[in-house]
Amino acid sequence: MRIKKVEYRGIRFDSKLELFFYLELKKAKIPFQFQKKYTLLHKFRYDGKAVREMTLTVDFYIPSCKTIVDTKGFQRNDNKIKWKLLKRHLLDNKKHFKIMMPKNKKSCLETIKILLSLQP
Repeated sequence: MRIKKVEYRGIRFDSKLELFFYLELKKAKIPFQFQKKYTLLHKFRYDGKAVREMTLTVDFYIPSCKTIVDTKGFQRNDNKIKWKLLKRHLLDNKKHFKIMMPKNKKSCLETIKILLSLQP
């Protein structure tokens, strides 16, 4: 299954679901950071060969309620490993963020309601 990337007002989205959630956040006036990148493993050398860093870019970070939201219709196995590493990274850095992964429009709208209830 191949997800089609979309563009809206010069911004590239990985999926229509990601764009939908972006627009709903804007409509609800919830402040967010888009495409926040976390370094899960820093680059290093092994037997003289460079090993690249491993990163995970999450769709949305909502700082006001310390929540990460990633819109996923489905997850590949390598992505599941990255999410485990992100949770470990957050734990090691004493950051407890709520993580939400809406999989369709209905769950996106439910997530927006939850985020609104968490706003200070």
